[in-house]
Amino acid sequence: MSEEERGRVLITGAAGFVGHHMVAHAAEAGFNVRATDVSSRHYGAMFDALGVEFVKSDLTKRDNLGQLLEGVDSVFHIAGIHDYSTPDKMIFAVNRDGVENVCNASIEAGVQRFIHFSAAGVHGYNSNPGNPVKEDDPKQTEPLNNYFVSKWEGEKVVHKYIRDKGLRATIFRPGGLYGPRAEYGVFNMFQHVYQNRDKKKIMMAGPGDKIERGSHIEDVCRAVLFAHANDKMIGEAYFHSDASTLTTLELFQLISRELLGEEKIFFPTPIPVVQAMAGVSGVFAKLTGTKTLLEKAALDYTIHDKCWDGSKLRDAGFEFKYLTMEQGIKDTLQWYKDNGWF
Repeated sequence: MSEEERGRVLITGAAGFVGHHMVAHAAEAGFNVRATDVSSRHYGAMFDALGVEFVKSDLTKRDNLGQLLEGVDSVFHIAGIHDYSTPDKMIFAVNRDGVENVCNASIEAGVQRFIHFSAAGVHGYNSNPGNPVKEDDPKQTEPLNNYFVSKWEGEKVVHKYIRDKGLRATIFRPGGLYGPRAEYGVFNMFQHVYQNRDKKKIMMAGPGDKIERGSHIEDVCRAVLFAHANDKMIGEAYFHSDASTLTTLELFQLISRELLGEEKIFFPTPIPVVQAMAGVSGVFAKLTGTKTLLEKAALDYTIHDKCWDGSKLRDAGFEFKYLTMEQGIKDTLQWYKDNGWF
C-alpha cells in the first residue's frame, strides 16, 4: 500500500524504545511518517535512512501543536515518562496533560484514527493470585505508583474525547515490554543476570513464584497496525499481553540458560530486605546527584502477578508472533549478544 493510501501518521515519543520501533514498522508498512519527541536522541540517522520526517516538539505546550498535526491522518500517541525518579509534577504534565493537548489538537486537525498507549498497570494488580485480569474487570487494587496513576489519568482523557468529541481512538495497555534495544523493564533482569554471571548463586527479590507475562515489541507494533486497519476496535481498550505462565524464577532460569549457557542458582531474598537496600541506594543517589541503581517503586512489581489477559485482542483477530515469552526471550537475547550488548 502506498504512502498516499496509508496517509500520514504522527508518532509521538518517537525516540523512545517503543517509539523508534513503531516508526520503523509504520514506515515499512507504507505510512508517510512524521516522528516527534523532545529530541531524536541517537535515532536521527535511522529516521533519515527510513525517509522519516522528524520534528522536535514539547507536547506539554499547546503552542505549535496545530502545526505539528497539519496534514496528519492518524496519530500513534506513545510519548510518556516512565521514570520513577521524575518529579510528579513533570510526570503528570506529560502523561496526563500532554495527552489532553494531543487529543485536542487531533480533534481540531480532523485526525481520522488515534492509537493511545496506556499501561497494563493502570488497572491495578489482581488481588487473587493466578487469576488473569481482563479489561472490564473491576479494579481490585489501586495502581502501584504515581507513574501508573498518571497513565490512568491520561487514559481517562482519551475515553473522554472518545465519548464527548468522537475521537476514533483505540487504547493499548501493554504488559512487560521487551525486545531489541530495550533499556528498562525485562532488560533489567538481563542486566542483573549478566552482571552477576561469575557468582555461583544470584540474588532474586522475593520467592520467585509470581506469574510473568510480557509484550514483545514486534507484537506491540504489529498490533497497532492491525488496530489501525480495524474500525471495530475503535472505542475499545486492550491489554497487550502474551499468554505465558512462567514464574519469576522460571523466567530468570530461562534468561540464565540463554544468556550464560548455564542455569544459575537463584536464591530468594525477602522483599523488606531488598526494599531497605533500595532505600539506601536512593539516599546515596540523592547525595551524589546520580540515578539510583535500585528503585524502590520497581520492587512493587515483585510482589504481584503480572497476569494480564490478552484474549480480547486475540479474539479481535490479532495473531501473536510470540504467544509465550520463551521464544521471544531467546530471540531477544540472541540479538543482544549478536550486537555486543552482552
